[in-house]
Amino acid sequence: MTQPHPSARLRLAGMALALSLLQACATAPRQALPTPPLVDEAYAPAPVLPSSQELLALSPAMREFLEQTVRPKVRMYGSKEGLLKALYREGQLRLQYDAEKTRTATETFADGRGNCLSLVLMTAAFAQELQLPVYFRSVLVDPQWTRSDSLIFQSGHVNLGLGTRLQERAFTGTVEAPVIVDFLPEEGQYRSRAVEVSVATITAMYYNNRAAEQLNAGDVHGAYWWARAAVLADPRFSAGFNTLAVLYRRQGRLDLAERVLEQVLAQEADNEVALANMVVVLREAHRTEELARYEQRLASVRPVPPFKYFDDGQEAMKRQDYLAADALFAQELARSGNYHELHFWAALAKLALGQQERAARHLALAAETSPTPGQQRIYEAKREALLARRMH
Repeated sequence: MTQPHPSARLRLAGMALALSLLQACATAPRQALPTPPLVDEAYAPAPVLPSSQELLALSPAMREFLEQTVRPKVRMYGSKEGLLKALYREGQLRLQYDAEKTRTATETFADGRGNCLSLVLMTAAFAQELQLPVYFRSVLVDPQWTRSDSLIFQSGHVNLGLGTRLQERAFTGTVEAPVIVDFLPEEGQYRSRAVEVSVATITAMYYNNRAAEQLNAGDVHGAYWWARAAVLADPRFSAGFNTLAVLYRRQGRLDLAERVLEQVLAQEADNEVALANMVVVLREAHRTEELARYEQRLASVRPVPPFKYFDDGQEAMKRQDYLAADALFAQELARSGNYHELHFWAALAKLALGQQERAARHLALAAETSPTPGQQRIYEAKREALLARRMH
């Protein structure tokens, strides 16, 4: 397998300014929310979506790989170590990170690529076939922000445990500790800061990611059915409710969007994404008095909006104030260091200041944090061109 992507995170759909803010999948579930207003008749016909069982199903090709490659490793090294050697440690699958689409276990294996949720699903599918205990974990990392056209994405992270949970070992008599399988390369304390989530939550995360991806592609009708599936799969997973509110707002259904967001905020009063989306809804409805109250609430939980320093840095670049732009990009990088476009603009500022080595480094980071192999190649080509120019 190729090296795991440094920002191997899940994209959630959720927020808005004049933009819409979307949340990805790794937020810990809370109390169940009421069923939101659904208007199926406006989006018919309904597509057939994969069930939670189908997300974790093995294809014939996966079963062949299991018999020919995984089981021999299992006989040599044991179930957990043998599975990890076959899937990742000996590089036979050559998987690539790709955030363009969240894939099922079968699709991840067939395509040889996926985001961290895709990789979790595929690993869990093989583990379950080996009768290994599997549990899913939402990792409590600081959220990262990315942007695409009129959507802002807040991203989280999930991983999984193989084997008996530590807290259960005393009751089961199991001596061997579980293995945490994570697709982020960083080592550190964050790995233990996680909450276990159910298959229902993982399923809702998958549906929500697909809804966000459909919204990003401009398919509001398709996004509705994925978002609907997310809120019904796990009513405690509020990111699906935010996604549903965003697509309602995009179609001018401000009353429905407001009702959905009110449900979220009734139980999660400081939900930044829901507050930001509510601000957009109220602004578009021209309800200035209520808008002012929600803007104040939002400012109390988010004093500096996502991409504030980035946007200010781009304005400084237009004024050719490269020192100011460089400082502003550095401020944004301190809180969103895994966003490829931000590294690209930081490279432009460094280049304008004559700091070619640092510009090349930012282009390398832009390639590393790119969500798709195609974008990665573009940044690599730019970096190679810059390095070639330095040699002449």
